[in-house]
Amino acid sequence: MASVGRQPWYGLATILSLGLVISALIGGRALEKMRSATDGVSVKGVAEKEVTSDLATWRGQITVRMNDPADGYDRIQQQFTTTLEFLQQQGVPRDAIEEGTINANAHYKRDAKGHATSEIESHTLTQTLTITTGDVALAKRLAKESTQLIRQGIVFRSHTPSFYYTQLEGLKLNLLEQAAANARLRAERLAKSSGNRVANIISASQGIFQITQPNSTETASWGKYDTSTIEKKVRAVVTMRYRTE
Repeated sequence: MASVGRQPWYGLATILSLGLVISALIGGRALEKMRSATDGVSVKGVAEKEVTSDLATWRGQITVRMNDPADGYDRIQQQFTTTLEFLQQQGVPRDAIEEGTINANAHYKRDAKGHATSEIESHTLTQTLTITTGDVALAKRLAKESTQLIRQGIVFRSHTPSFYYTQLEGLKLNLLEQAAANARLRAERLAKSSGNRVANIISASQGIFQITQPNSTETASWGKYDTSTIEKKVRAVVTMRYRTE
């Protein structure tokens, strides 16, 4: 009779056990669905293009050292006129030449111990000129040939030209589009290797955008803009995260 009295409890235990199993299955499936909705693959997409600079700037500087600053001013004006004539002979239009201000610095005599005194010994006057041109080959040539001014008695310093590409905004948008397509392709390859497929985008962000020399492998987390060469390589990077299923 005792064993008969325990049968209802056995039935109740069986029902509870089945309920726990079913709950676990339902919870597991829900967790699986939640994971499939949040899990994904994160990839970087890259696009590059080589371009030719279409704008250049070049800067030169004339230096004169004289005892009398007034004489120095007259001398530097004469030398600036000679420099302008030389540049125009090289094919530089007058309106492409920006004339800088004349700066003067005093040099003080030193005593027997090498200490500076209040007596002025001489003055150094400098004047810069800047050329901005779409003829990038001309700017490169001027940087080299302007040394001819030294033969005319002018203390002339030629700075390295800077070369730019002015169509960057349109190119940037195209490269970002190509980089995104590259990221999608990479994501599909990764997903396929694990037996999944790529669904929708979870997130997207722009990475570095840099301009380097054509064969450069330099990278910088903040980007880079190299102005030392006429030919350039433009590179865009994006980071994309896709949901996989």
